[in-house]
Amino acid sequence: IWVALGIPVAFSGSFILLYLWDVSLNMSTLFAFILVLGIVVDDAIVTGENVFKHMQNGENSLDAAIKGTQEVAIPVTFGVLTTIIAFYPLQAMTGWIGNNLKQIAFVVLPVLIFSLIESKLILPAHLKHLKNIGHHMGEKRKLNFFLRIQRGIADGLERSVVKYYKPVLNHALNRRYLTFTIFASVLAIVWSMVQTNRIESSFFPRIPNDQVTVRLTMPSGTPFEVTDGHVRRMEEIALAYKDEVNEQYGKDIIRNIFATSGGQPMGSSWGTRAVGVAELGELVIELAPQEEHGELYGSMQATGALRQRIGDIPGAERLSLGFYRGGGGDISLRLTSPSFDDLREASARLQDKLAEYDGLNEITDSFERAKSEFELMLKPEAEYLGIAANDLARQVRQAFFGAEAQRIQRGRDDVRVMVRYPEAQRKSLATLDTMMIRTPDGTEVPFTSVAEIKLGQSLPSIFRVDRKRQLTVSAAVDSDTIDSDAIVTDIETNYIGDLVGNYIGMNYVKSGNAKQVEEDNRNIRFSTIIVIVGVYILLAIPFRSYTKPLIVMTVIPFGIVGAILGHAIMDWILGALWDDNVTVNVMSRLGFLALSGVVVNDSLVLVHTINARVEAGDSLQEAVRSAGVRRFRPILLTSLTTFAGLLPLMFEQSPQAKFMTPMAISLGWGVLFATFITLILIPVNTLILDDMRRGFGAYWRWQIGAGKQPDTGGEIATVSRKSEVSG
Repeated sequence: IWVALGIPVAFSGSFILLYLWDVSLNMSTLFAFILVLGIVVDDAIVTGENVFKHMQNGENSLDAAIKGTQEVAIPVTFGVLTTIIAFYPLQAMTGWIGNNLKQIAFVVLPVLIFSLIESKLILPAHLKHLKNIGHHMGEKRKLNFFLRIQRGIADGLERSVVKYYKPVLNHALNRRYLTFTIFASVLAIVWSMVQTNRIESSFFPRIPNDQVTVRLTMPSGTPFEVTDGHVRRMEEIALAYKDEVNEQYGKDIIRNIFATSGGQPMGSSWGTRAVGVAELGELVIELAPQEEHGELYGSMQATGALRQRIGDIPGAERLSLGFYRGGGGDISLRLTSPSFDDLREASARLQDKLAEYDGLNEITDSFERAKSEFELMLKPEAEYLGIAANDLARQVRQAFFGAEAQRIQRGRDDVRVMVRYPEAQRKSLATLDTMMIRTPDGTEVPFTSVAEIKLGQSLPSIFRVDRKRQLTVSAAVDSDTIDSDAIVTDIETNYIGDLVGNYIGMNYVKSGNAKQVEEDNRNIRFSTIIVIVGVYILLAIPFRSYTKPLIVMTVIPFGIVGAILGHAIMDWILGALWDDNVTVNVMSRLGFLALSGVVVNDSLVLVHTINARVEAGDSLQEAVRSAGVRRFRPILLTSLTTFAGLLPLMFEQSPQAKFMTPMAISLGWGVLFATFITLILIPVNTLILDDMRRGFGAYWRWQIGAGKQPDTGGEIATVSRKSEVSG
């Protein structure tokens, strides 16, 4: 109970700093509290268990609380610091992912700091009041029913450690090189499974939203009535499909349908305006959250069905259906060139290439068809009369669009009074033949005497990047089994270079998801270096050794192996329960970074215990064997509490929670697997490092012939003469 009370204490203290930092309680911060829920009691568990061990040895509660806390103060303190270092790089992320992750670090930092304060100052004060722990048989009879059950479980765990774990550890230590080879082989196998995509990976998490968005773009200049007719047809199809689905499942799975003609208020594409554009239309289908209706039906199934029923829209420039939120769904490839004809040709070839991949739909580009226009060309006579092009354009515009004569105030609004030709004349091109153009001296001449009309075409909009015209080729992915990131990587590696090489001045520019992927990869690589170096420095300080931190840090890659296997396990479980798909993505990789600081905590405590036993006079072999048995219980409890705290987040089905699920899987399963790695591999590596040190010392003495060896630093070098290593 006293250990668990550290959770509200740490959370309450963090609220103070969150208020001072002006950080609000939102989805990101609440998920951060859930994420740190199991980690926050790790230091209290280690401290409380060590105090409990002293009480079992017969010490009074006050002395046990003081000695037990002091013994583990150094490893617990530096364990918290390594965790803080591992979570801090989340603030370095940019883009929409960074916006969601920055606040996680603001939560983890104060929670862990207040947890450390509570475990070192408050928890020992509570534990000193414990009077009877029921270690001896006579004392056990005085315990109540619940405490007897508790003591029975604790004693049973200790007996199991001696009966099962200790022989396994001895066997692994006697065959330590074989044991290390097995672990290294598992690491290589899992890594190869990720590289060959046997364990599926993607960059962005694929999270279906609870709505389907259909966006229609007609050619520029299309009358509103035409666009509205297509939108109404799509709305009727969606309404019929809604009734069919709801009747089939007997539930309101499709809740609402919103149709908009003349705009795309829920989101615009290619830089077009969201509202007030006659050629734009939008249809939004809102679904009930899957956790509410419990059926294996979601936005992905609705998108596929609506795509088949709507079909092609005659004359449509673009028709897109999307259901992914975040960055997970679409493919976007941008080309730039000084020649627009080259861009159109390259776009056609790139679209043909995309069509070769299964699962891609709506393959198109951002090219907008040219619309007809009338160009007013000045005749030579206009120059003699002093008429410039802007004079001609202004007078024609005033005649057809109007010139503001005055403004009339009506209440809070201004009413503009426009002077222009009557509507019947504005609708006829023949009006220009009879129109009079005023010269600078005030005389009027016929329009036809100073200008002529030429029919031409013009692009509605032109996009440029670095003064070059650009064209974006896009494709929609409506299946969560299609890895859009892998498709983009394959095209960038094997096709895009040859394509742009065929045209002078053409370049491929990363945009959209591809640009975000490149930037996030750069941030993750930099953050990985910061975490590894930071953890090494923090471990080297208490160990006072350059080599001993390497023993502790060997658990990091194997913890990542556990996290990757955890993704495969959760993919199978969630796939069976809710037809969900779990991939190793950018959130998983950020979880690997956080895991790097968490998994070393148990190893830090274990190695610290080995050092303490050696300083007490044990040989290295005896210290390694006894330390594993001694620290089995706190290592197991810290791992189980971390895993249990993250378990609800792994199974949460809301779209907001699914964004954090990969990170929770990485932390939870990584810590769980690292438990067994810590209890077996850390003792094995300790003896292997001692073997290497002794071998290096023998070689050094053989070289110099003086019987003197270099000081390698650390406790192992100091006490290696006491060890009697066998096997």
